[in-house]
Amino acid sequence: LEVLLSHEVPTLFVGPTGTGKSAITNSYLMALPKEKYLPNVVNFSARTTASMTQDIMMAKLDRRRKGVYGPPMGKKCIVFVDDLNMPGKEKYGAQPPIELLRQLIDHHHWYDKKDTSRLDLTDVVMLTAMGPPGGGRNHITGRITRHFNVIGIESFDDGTMTKIFTAIADWHFGHGFEATFNRLGKVMVASTMDVYKWAVSHFLPTPTKSHYVFNLRDFARVVRGILLMPATHLKDGDKLSRLWVHEVYRVFYDRLVDDSDRVMFFEMMKEKVNEHFKITLDKLFLHLASPGKALEDDNMRSVFFGDYMSREGDVRIYDEVSNLTELTSTMEAYLEDYNQMSKAPMSLVMFRFAIEHMSRISRVLKQDDGHALLVGVGGSGRQSATKMAAFMADYEIFQIELTKNYTTVEWRDDLKKIMVKAGVDGKQLVFLFSDNQIKDESFVEDINMILNTGDVPNLFPADEKADVIEKMQGIARAEGRKIEATPLSMFNFFVERVKARLHISLCMSPIGDALRNRLRMFPSLINCCTIDWFQAWPDDALEMVANRFLEDVDMDDAVRASCVSLCKHFHQSVRRLSERFFSTLRRHNYVTPTSYLELIMTFKVLLSNKRKETSQLRQRYMTGLEKLQFAASQVAVMQEELTAMQPELIKTQAETQELMVVIERDTVDVEAQKQVVAGDEEVANRAAAAAKAIKDECEGDLAEAIPALEAAMAALNTLKPADITLVKAMKHPPAPVKLVMESICIMKNIKPERKPDPGGSGRMIQDFWGPSQKLLGDMKFLESLKTYDRDNIDPAVIKVIREKYATNPDFEPSIIANASRACEGLCRWVRAMDVYDRVAKVVAPKKIKLKEAEGELGVQMAKLKEKRAALKEITDK
Repeated sequence: LEVLLSHEVPTLFVGPTGTGKSAITNSYLMALPKEKYLPNVVNFSARTTASMTQDIMMAKLDRRRKGVYGPPMGKKCIVFVDDLNMPGKEKYGAQPPIELLRQLIDHHHWYDKKDTSRLDLTDVVMLTAMGPPGGGRNHITGRITRHFNVIGIESFDDGTMTKIFTAIADWHFGHGFEATFNRLGKVMVASTMDVYKWAVSHFLPTPTKSHYVFNLRDFARVVRGILLMPATHLKDGDKLSRLWVHEVYRVFYDRLVDDSDRVMFFEMMKEKVNEHFKITLDKLFLHLASPGKALEDDNMRSVFFGDYMSREGDVRIYDEVSNLTELTSTMEAYLEDYNQMSKAPMSLVMFRFAIEHMSRISRVLKQDDGHALLVGVGGSGRQSATKMAAFMADYEIFQIELTKNYTTVEWRDDLKKIMVKAGVDGKQLVFLFSDNQIKDESFVEDINMILNTGDVPNLFPADEKADVIEKMQGIARAEGRKIEATPLSMFNFFVERVKARLHISLCMSPIGDALRNRLRMFPSLINCCTIDWFQAWPDDALEMVANRFLEDVDMDDAVRASCVSLCKHFHQSVRRLSERFFSTLRRHNYVTPTSYLELIMTFKVLLSNKRKETSQLRQRYMTGLEKLQFAASQVAVMQEELTAMQPELIKTQAETQELMVVIERDTVDVEAQKQVVAGDEEVANRAAAAAKAIKDECEGDLAEAIPALEAAMAALNTLKPADITLVKAMKHPPAPVKLVMESICIMKNIKPERKPDPGGSGRMIQDFWGPSQKLLGDMKFLESLKTYDRDNIDPAVIKVIREKYATNPDFEPSIIANASRACEGLCRWVRAMDVYDRVAKVVAPKKIKLKEAEGELGVQMAKLKEKRAALKEITDK
């Protein structure tokens, strides 16, 4: 590397997974002098595009001048592209990200994605690594490989691997352990080597077992698991052997899919333990075997190591769990605490199957950079087990909240939130992510990046990244870490803390092709995760779940046991039939734990409904019986009463017959009386109709006079004494005023004065103004007009009014109003008297006639009333 980079020669490392390509290169790049080199690490995946590649690389380069980009002056940018051959091929067989790199090496320039202007790149050196083609990795074209100096890295031979892990074991067992553990450490490494090589040769990947891929990381996970137990709790060589078996089972056994593979692995472990540790597996785990029986694969489920038994204290020791009853009670206590603290409590049954998976996940979370891939069908308990394991470890758990509008923007924001919590806040965090939350495959690509490197390229904008770096400087000082204060070193420190504190738990379903395709496209899902394959629930799990859900049902213990047995039988028989169905028709029918729970809940609901129906029918039947008994008792009482009343009934019957004779006789009289009353009613109705007709006619005639009369009275009411005084004070009244006052004098039958004619004719004329003034001087003048006897006006007076005044065109209220408002009201009164008198002359005879008709009607009604009283008297008899 040193020679090639100093001469700026593009380099390509080729070798299988786990040979240290990325680790060696990354550590070398971090050790380069910061004043000369700027490292930029890019991880390719099957979903990487040319656009993403250009964005990631350009983000680390500065603009030197127009169209020219490169690292800061005086530095070289070393671009390390890991997994070079991972990008998928497009329609024509090319890999766009690789073609973009080839263009850079060939022509030293790219083009701006917005305006296609040329972007020259300078002082950029290419360094790449890739695995052999196959398993999601593609063949790359010779047009790109011709530019690289290709260096092949073979898988480590046995001696190298033994030396690496023996050195680690010797270092660990050299701190506080007895001397015998140095020898046992070498035995442990040799036995792990044998198991690893055996698994690689026997468990080969197939389309249904695409996760059967093993590399040195798995070897390292076994050793790291053994290093978790301190010297204070590891004093016995047999305990180390049991710990080693447990760790091997967790790394290799937990990913196995079918029973045949598990049995094969169990038989292999028996051989390897006997061969290396010089003790049989039966003797090593004698306490787990059933009395009088050999150790079986199912007994190995009871091997538990974990740090969750010591709930008190800050230091939690990874130790063997031998008391399974105590383990169950501890887990139930954890569950009770969780439900008290959580907003979403879980109703879980702590059967051994669930405890196994919680223990496995707890082991993963205890390790730095520990991630879990949980594979199982829906309802198998993957998320519940993860939540419980995180709670037991006192880690914070985080899940995205998927909504209709959840996009890549919200996803990136959530990732930033997670990484800041782990890297800056220093919180131990579990990110729980399931395959039904994958709205876009880019989500999985980002997860793949975090698993591999602990970072997502270009996740933080420049301002947020600067804020993170500033905070990391304070954290480094607080922890006493001697780290260069450069942005790159600080961000690497941030990524290091993220890798140590962020644990990802991926919940995937094996149904369909999605899991297989994702494992092929994103190899970190296998390489960087401990796989836990959730098998079908065993018998003890089915029984415990059924017992728990049926314990609140009111039934006999024997019946409950039979129901549990039946539920288990139904579930297992359907599962076996589904296997036959697949072998015959090659079609899957998945029988999930959710189906089992639905079966039990359906049984409970159906039983409850049927019991309710039966109870209602029984209640109705009992109520009916009670009603019948009550009716029978009442009938008996009534029968006795009837017998006692028989003589009285006979007597009453005789009286009734006599009364019927009387009623028949009286009925004839009643009918005759009814006819008489009906005739009188008809006469009375005719008289009433005649009276009503006369009354209506009178009222119709009066309807003409009454409004005029009311209007005149209203006009009089508006007049005040001052208005009258004003008229009286006139010395030379206008003609309209004199005309009105003449008519008032005539209506009041006041004689005029005789005066000489002012015109000089020498004749005497009649003058009403003098009497008018006297009349107006009367204080009760207006009152006399209101109380005027309008029903008895002298015919001679009304004749004069009609001839001289009513026909006079000047005798109109509207004309008079121009001369005097008071005289206008008096004019209206005179006219109203005229109209009223004319109507009254017509109405008067009709009133007399109405009075006679009403008198006749009264006589008829009196007669009718007498006849009705007589009829009622007869009818009442």
